[in-house]
Amino acid sequence: MKVIHVIEVSGAPEPIIQQNIERLGTAGFSVTYVPYDSRIGHRLEPPGIAQRAQILSESLLSGSVDYVMAARGGYGASDLLPHLDWAELSRVSPRLLIGFSDITAVQAALKARLNWPGLHGPMPGSPAWCEDAAVDEMVAMLAAGTPLSGEIVLKSSKDQATPEIITGELFGGCLSVLTNLIGTPNFPAPGPERILFLEDINERPERVLRCWNQWREAGQFDGVTAVVLGRFLGLESETCEAWLVERLCERIECPVFVSREFGHGIPNRPIAIGGLAAIQQGKLRWHLDC
Repeated sequence: MKVIHVIEVSGAPEPIIQQNIERLGTAGFSVTYVPYDSRIGHRLEPPGIAQRAQILSESLLSGSVDYVMAARGGYGASDLLPHLDWAELSRVSPRLLIGFSDITAVQAALKARLNWPGLHGPMPGSPAWCEDAAVDEMVAMLAAGTPLSGEIVLKSSKDQATPEIITGELFGGCLSVLTNLIGTPNFPAPGPERILFLEDINERPERVLRCWNQWREAGQFDGVTAVVLGRFLGLESETCEAWLVERLCERIECPVFVSREFGHGIPNRPIAIGGLAAIQQGKLRWHLDC
């Protein structure tokens, strides 16, 4: 039986988390829920940061845990990074951290410092867990165990010839969260043959473009074989989202694809950070041995 720790390392989950954890148990997992102790005070104050860091560390270091799943995103995950014992973590086998949004900060740091993979995917502390068919897809994949694999449908967003097949190692997540890590030890160095997947929510177009410029000027598109853009929700309209994608495409040279199958909306299909991927015939297919 696979063991999952569901942990609160960012924002407070919705009450529906209890129901969703029961669904994980029904699917055949042994689930331990580690909530934040609200008696400590605000999550962003020093005692709160210390407790969240302890929750994260204990789950990542546990030899009995197969998967560590964030309860939900929100704010404050990057606060934990200076408080983790990276030397101690380097001495244990990798743990797969599952989540997205604010959790991207921890996933990126684990990849940068330890070369641990991660899984960008749904979290049980959100009502979307009950509405998204991608949850069943992810749960079945995790129950089957390694190697993990998945796919998303996409289309080219640039009027240019692209190779018949594009390959690379996957890295990505929430654009604004990742941008704040550039220039720190918690952001992976640019590498050859990388496929980036990026999404965001509630960021105005000019802010997204500012982030994009930071990536470009910091050399983060060097060696990138393709960029896949998920949903950028919270804009004024889908027309505005399409306009933004056009501006992003103009500012880099590599092929750019768009997909409506990952991000803060529904569906949010799982994508492996550190997985090997191939883009061919309108799909990105990935696999991960972990």
